[in-house]
Order: sequence, then structure tokens, then C-alpha cells
Amino acid sequence: MNINDFSRLYRRTIKEKAGATSPHRIELDRVGAKTLRMLTHVTVENQTLAYTKCRLGISNSGNDHYLDELTDPAAGELAVSRSDVLLGEGDVFFAELTGTVENQLLTMTCVGWEQGLHD
Repeated sequence: MNINDFSRLYRRTIKEKAGATSPHRIELDRVGAKTLRMLTHVTVENQTLAYTKCRLGISNSGNDHYLDELTDPAAGELAVSRSDVLLGEGDVFFAELTGTVENQLLTMTCVGWEQGLHD
């Protein structure tokens, strides 16, 4: 994809506390109709404690498609995606963290581009 073809920059940082159950899932907003989203940088951090696993994936129509798995990040260490992620209409990008404990502070940052599709 050519960066000159994209219509807008996409940047989101989500901060939330882990729930009582593990794994904990952090999700971006669903990709809108007639839109493509390219994530070029994704980082996930547990600011409180170390955890055992971070899985990155795409959910669509109730099906999860796992893309990457990062193991044993330390507390405060950024788990960084190793490749670009292309999302289409209806896709939801997520990070699924295993080994978290209730009330840990979790942060996911995603940067990339969006492009509207025309008929």
C-alpha cells in the first residue's frame, strides 16, 4: 500500500485496568463500512506487573484470527508487534493478555492509516 493513497492518520491509545479474569482483552473500535485500516505500529504494556503472554489478533463475525504471540514481557516493557496489520470492514483488532491480575494498568497504542473505499 502506498502511504500517499491513505486519507487519514489513525492513532489510538487505550488505557484500562485488568479485570478479575485472565486473559484480558483490549480492543480497538470496529473498522467502519467501506474502510481499510493499516496498523504500522502496535505496542502493549502492563505498567504494573509482568505477565505471561500477549496475543495480537483480528476478530470478525465472532471468529478470532491470531497474528502474533509475545511471551514473558516484564512489567513496564513494551510488547511490540513485528509486522503491519491490515484490517478490513467489520474487523476488530485486539490484544489478549494472559497472566494479568485484577486492577493492573494496561496500555495498548496503535498507529497507522485509514483509507475510504469508493464504489
